Amino acid sequence: MLNTYIEKYRKNNFQFILIDNSGRVLETNNPILPIKLNNKLQNIHPFFEILNGLLPIKNECFEFSCTNLDFKKKIFIVDITIRTQNNNENLIIIEDLTKHYKNYQLTAQARNESIINSQILELKNEYLLEKETFKNNFIANFSHQLRNPITASIIFSDLLIDSDLNAEQKNYLDIIQSSNKDLKNRIEDILDISKIESGKLILIEKVFNLKKMLHTITAAFKFLIEKKDLVFNFEIDNNLPEYIKGDQYRLKQIITNILNNAIANTNTGFIKLKIDLNYVRAKKANICIQITDTGRGIDTDHLDSIFDRFIKIESETISNKGIGLGLAIVKYLVTEMQGNIKVESEINQGSKFICNLGFKISDYNQIKKKELLNNQLPHLDKKKHILLVEDSGLIQLTILKTLAATGQFYLNIVSKGEELVPNIINKDVDLILLSNTIQNFSAVHLASTVRNLPKKYKKTPIIVLSTKAYKEDLKRFKQNGINYVITKPFDKSKLLQILHKQLK
Repeated sequence: MLNTYIEKYRKNNFQFILIDNSGRVLETNNPILPIKLNNKLQNIHPFFEILNGLLPIKNECFEFSCTNLDFKKKIFIVDITIRTQNNNENLIIIEDLTKHYKNYQLTAQARNESIINSQILELKNEYLLEKETFKNNFIANFSHQLRNPITASIIFSDLLIDSDLNAEQKNYLDIIQSSNKDLKNRIEDILDISKIESGKLILIEKVFNLKKMLHTITAAFKFLIEKKDLVFNFEIDNNLPEYIKGDQYRLKQIITNILNNAIANTNTGFIKLKIDLNYVRAKKANICIQITDTGRGIDTDHLDSIFDRFIKIESETISNKGIGLGLAIVKYLVTEMQGNIKVESEINQGSKFICNLGFKISDYNQIKKKELLNNQLPHLDKKKHILLVEDSGLIQLTILKTLAATGQFYLNIVSKGEELVPNIINKDVDLILLSNTIQNFSAVHLASTVRNLPKKYKKTPIIVLSTKAYKEDLKRFKQNGINYVITKPFDKSKLLQILHKQLK
């Protein structure tokens, strides 16, 4: 019974052709190629022209694998065996392996595609790694260039606030200080790569003066709005609590982003900021922020998409700047703060943004007491000698002015790394302020050099003034004998508090 199946299927896959020495077909079973008797096999397909060179060779076997025969618009992929004889009879065996070879080709193609895709993925990973390295280097350099001037701006503003200024000048200085702090916070956001890429900004809840913050915002925007010949209206509910607990910077970011959007899209009329108290419940206050403008307005069909990230509304009624990323950030922050936001708008009539947020109410007296305790510096038994190793003239002057104003310190300044050790040995040094940007020297190397000095000098406290704010950098500094790291930009109170803490 098995022989029946073998005979049935084998003859369908094999064709046997008997030819004479000239290539003329003597006999064939024709299951694959339809061939007529007495025709020359060389005339049936160009492949068989090879017979002219092979048939004169007697008693040999020639094999040809994976041969493509296109015959009457049909392609066969076959193995061909040619056996030459001595008696004017030559055998041609054709095995039809079309299905087998096609499956093999598909397998090979899939394998090749897999290898190619793997190589492409590897190249993409290399590209992304190079891109990431470039981005980190750019941000590090960008940060370094900004930190020193911002530090100087913050500290000199702090020094000015205690000088003899009139009310208007102090108001201007408050705006400068507020802007400095905002810029400092934005730099911290840029540096935290994982925070930016994941879109998850950490909310930091602290107690702050809500009314003071709102008045600072309005003072800054009043100038910008009136400069555009617009009227600026500001209304604040007298029932608002003065001190609340929340993320002051993020709340300010929400209000300023919406106000900036209003300014960008309003050319005539007014912009109004209205802050109301919705309710107070269980020592929590829910406030309503309303920002209204008489600008271009937004089409109803686009109201649901204006908070989407990187969405620009294409319309003649929208400015070329588009809605942009600012409102997407607003939406994200409001959601993270467990609030809600909506917008009402009409083309050529203006827009109104309504945002509701909840905050904890804080006790005024307790906060003032805590502020006084935090700002109270410990008493020093005598004036202390500080060695500053810093190559930025701006930071040198900044720290000099800060310490001189207290009357509690002597300051010796050097700008080269090789001057550190001689100044420690030859002069009294109670504490070292060490920049991480000294040319040809790393802060870790300089700190290690100090720690290898004789016992008399090696325990001198070292504070690094760092332009690097990554967690791994701060950890590395502290692992190498550095007592404390102050990240630039810093303010006067921060510097003095750390100095007193390390010197007590």
